[in-house]
Amino acid sequence: MLLACLWALPGFALNPDRLPSQYLFDRFGRDEGLPSDTVWVARSDGEGFLWLGTKNGLARFDGVRFTLFNKLNQPAFRSNDVRDIEILADGSLWLATYGGGALHYADGTFTAYTTDEGLADNIVHDILPAADGTLWFATSQGLSRLRGNEMRSWTQHDGLVDNRTFRLLEEPGGAIWVSTLTNGLSRFDGTVFTNFTEGSGLDSTQVHLLHQDPKLGLIAATAAGSTYRLTTSGPVPHENTALQTGMILHSALRDVHGNLWLGTYGDGLWRVRKNGTLEAFPLATQQPGYVFELSEDAEGNIWAATQHGVHRLRDSDFLQFGPAEGLAAATFVVTQSPVDGSIWAGTEGSGLFRLGADHSVTQYTSAQGLSNDNVSSLLADSDGSLWVGTFGGGLNHLQRDGSITYYGKEDGLPNVHVMGMQRDASGRLWVVTDGGLVWLDPDSGRFIERPDLPATLLREIRADSRGRLWLTSNSGLLQITDNSYQLWSEADGLGSNLVSTTYTDANGVVWIGSRESGLARLDGDQLFQFTLEHGMPQLSVLAILEDDAGCLWMSGADGLVAVERAALDAVARGESRRVRARLYDETDGLRSAQFLGGFQPAGWKAEDGRLWFPSNLGLVAVVPRDFSTLAAPAPPQIEEIRVNGEPVPIADPLLLPAEAATLEVDYTVPRLGAPHTLRFEYLLEGFDRDWHRVGGRRTAYFTGLPPGSMTLRVAASNHDAAQDASPRGAETRLAIYRAPYWYQTWWFLMLGTILALLLIHRLYRRAIRRAVVRERQLEMLVNRRTRELQIALSKVQEISRIDSLTGLANRRFLDENLDSTWAQCAAQHAPVSIIMLDIDCFKQYNDAAGHIAGDECLRKVAEALQSDVLRDEDLVARYGGEEFLALLPGADSAAVTQVAQRIRSLVRELKIPHPNSPVAEYLTVSVGGATAWPAEKGTPDELIQRADQALYAAKAAGRDRVRIEESNGQIR
Repeated sequence: MLLACLWALPGFALNPDRLPSQYLFDRFGRDEGLPSDTVWVARSDGEGFLWLGTKNGLARFDGVRFTLFNKLNQPAFRSNDVRDIEILADGSLWLATYGGGALHYADGTFTAYTTDEGLADNIVHDILPAADGTLWFATSQGLSRLRGNEMRSWTQHDGLVDNRTFRLLEEPGGAIWVSTLTNGLSRFDGTVFTNFTEGSGLDSTQVHLLHQDPKLGLIAATAAGSTYRLTTSGPVPHENTALQTGMILHSALRDVHGNLWLGTYGDGLWRVRKNGTLEAFPLATQQPGYVFELSEDAEGNIWAATQHGVHRLRDSDFLQFGPAEGLAAATFVVTQSPVDGSIWAGTEGSGLFRLGADHSVTQYTSAQGLSNDNVSSLLADSDGSLWVGTFGGGLNHLQRDGSITYYGKEDGLPNVHVMGMQRDASGRLWVVTDGGLVWLDPDSGRFIERPDLPATLLREIRADSRGRLWLTSNSGLLQITDNSYQLWSEADGLGSNLVSTTYTDANGVVWIGSRESGLARLDGDQLFQFTLEHGMPQLSVLAILEDDAGCLWMSGADGLVAVERAALDAVARGESRRVRARLYDETDGLRSAQFLGGFQPAGWKAEDGRLWFPSNLGLVAVVPRDFSTLAAPAPPQIEEIRVNGEPVPIADPLLLPAEAATLEVDYTVPRLGAPHTLRFEYLLEGFDRDWHRVGGRRTAYFTGLPPGSMTLRVAASNHDAAQDASPRGAETRLAIYRAPYWYQTWWFLMLGTILALLLIHRLYRRAIRRAVVRERQLEMLVNRRTRELQIALSKVQEISRIDSLTGLANRRFLDENLDSTWAQCAAQHAPVSIIMLDIDCFKQYNDAAGHIAGDECLRKVAEALQSDVLRDEDLVARYGGEEFLALLPGADSAAVTQVAQRIRSLVRELKIPHPNSPVAEYLTVSVGGATAWPAEKGTPDELIQRADQALYAAKAAGRDRVRIEESNGQIR
């Protein structure tokens, strides 16, 4: 159940029942690291890597970065234009190049096969590994075969239809089909060529596709847009009408779900639906739709090699409906009809939408009789009618026949802004408006107001299985009865009075969501507030739903959170300290992580178990049972090792010279669909005290390695960066030995120790003889002067380095350390980061609370900064007034972002009341950060200036913010 709740990847293969717009499309080109936007072929190997043949070299992709092979780093390459890649059962690769012959890649080495080895021509279009182990090559000057170490070729003189061969295909019996660019097809049975050209079986001599399909058999497609079945007697028009597209088919793929994908020469990507019709899949490109090759990796991703990069199509665990599917973008509320199971969605400005079981979409607006197109509340009745509350237009009752009854102020509504609706156990209809709570009197048809409730903005009303009514508001949570109510607020332990939603589980426990303080739990009279410290990844809860596996799903401002309800119960009872929650956002396939709430219902559990949530880009449906669990990653692979910045051969053990000042080890685990779910950590035994948890970073950095033997351990596991570490996964180990300098050898150290002892002994005896006379006279004087000097030195050092008010380092000591840190990081090729923070509205704090309280406030902030936020090697200083600065050597942009967010949270957790702040009721800080690589460019002053600019951006954005300046100058 925990795996189903928290750890999921997009499902294997593409669900054939979804619309093209509901898949996830990603493009990779030159901007992402490919050597060329023209990608001829994509193939995945048994280890999970994707190999890409481009116009400018070969690339290997692990899901994050590309490793390039070309003439610059591989002597065997005569041409960078890689037209075909074939991966054999032994894991080796064969490459076809345009002008450089064929290349064989095995055990990390490329071997070239050209005309010198008997190849018919160095322009190779296609390679065919035959069933008997023979390799066939389609070249521009004929057909070649490599059997063992013997290369043989055939041309037109031997009966081949044309020398410019293009594509190859093997029949089950071993005969080879050869297509040409200009003169049709040849079938070669090993002895005789049988040729087929225009007028003798084909409607065009240009054959772009040869393909073997498990359902369609052997097929060939021509430039005239026709598809043929290949038989022993020749090509015949294929009986499958879906293949007679009129388009030039250039590639084909049958995925594991049985979908047939077709890549065309100029008309993009298509899929043959179950009913035999063609369905276009628009690729995210302005270039003509030349799809040269299609392939599927082990994770079920579809890869399309095109003239404009390689495109990845993958499924999503989330079924989404927005403008691309006929729905509006900004969606407020969602519910389901209990009669026909249709889904209803209320939107901002676009009215009401009905989503049928067949995913058909029907829209209702003011043109169809709604009083307003801003739909803010929905309630589906058992008779099939629908109550539609609007924001500004009162209440509509939509009947099944399409007729609409309107209710407004003249009918007793206190306000035309409707926030929520609910029927209680007796069937009474309750309506929450901006002006209060009312119920509908069925006899008079008028609404009766409930007058005794607090004067506050009410949000939603819910009835639980015990008949209790729960009302959320901006003043807390209310439980109402016929004659009274009970209020829970911040005074009772709620983290915030801005309560947005509730959910009552089967045990009668009430789960409370707020906009600013996350989730709370009310069990009887026991209230428990969850915080970030308990493992909750966001402080915004707009809707709470429970799936059939006992997981709570909560929408919020940062995404969708899934957490096991039993784990939350254990924390609330004190049986556990943290939960393992999973935050889903855009990296997991959501179109937007901005969910909407404040209206009722902001989430709905459908009869089929789907959980529906409205967002600012449409509806999101979660089908937890369809989530595929995340497979444990394979042990990491060592990709490259650099000593003193220069690559060295990978060896185990790795022998380092004595002068090795820096060591960098690149490692990876291929994951082509969702690489962000991988977490890495490493430990150098014999050097490190503990594991380095580095998230998604795929490089280990070391400086100052001691001589001797060490072992590098690198582990990968599945992890969400915002949560607790998951169990450490499979490891890769690398033995390392650093040679000592001559003065670090054992014999030198032993000889030096002996000589030092002898010298010390001699000097000692001489000193004893000379000091015996003066010892007694000078002993007291020396001791007294020593104590005086120590006391004086301590006072001078304290005055010169410490800020007397906060106890932090002062500006002078910061300046001294900044220059030395910059120089050290430059020598180590390491980053250095600066965080600047300013107490928001501190002058107003002093004016309101007094300077004594202001000084105490500065001391508390300083104590918070000296807590567990920073490492031992970091330095925090008072930069001036209410401004502080943290110096973080070795921290990159990702690390400085985490530290900055933690500093901001720590200051908020101090809960220092700020009587005069326009930002918040408690003291807050604005934080700016920046990162530099001293070895590359810049100065310490420029880094401080960049951090100061980021701090200014945080203030300009409204304060109580974190802004980090990226290396490209952008501030996020």
